Amino acid sequence: MKFAKYIFIFAIMVSMVQVSFAQTTTRELDRFSNESLEAKNEVKIFPNPSTDFLEVKIVNSTLENASFTVHNIIGNVVNTEIEPIGENEFRIRVKDLAPGYYLLAIKDDKNIFKETYKFLKR
Repeated sequence: MKFAKYIFIFAIMVSMVQVSFAQTTTRELDRFSNESLEAKNEVKIFPNPSTDFLEVKIVNSTLENASFTVHNIIGNVVNTEIEPIGENEFRIRVKDLAPGYYLLAIKDDKNIFKETYKFLKR
């Protein structure tokens, strides 16, 4: 009789766990149903490695007044010419830089977006 009681309690516990798991899984799937899976502010830097110019293209941009800063590998700011060549497209002159690795920091004026990208100047 005790054995049957333990089996019954075990069966109830297992069914409760299954129901709880099913509800959690459903909630997790519902959480993403209204969100867009489209990537925001996808940054493309090319050519990498570069010799004369580095082009930056921001796809699906939500940035307002994006600013660019080029740093050498130890973190010092390097002066470069940055010119807009289209909507969310920029050209950075790297011709005068010494060969090596550099970091390109991109941020917007509200500090919501702040990313750093590595590139090689040949």
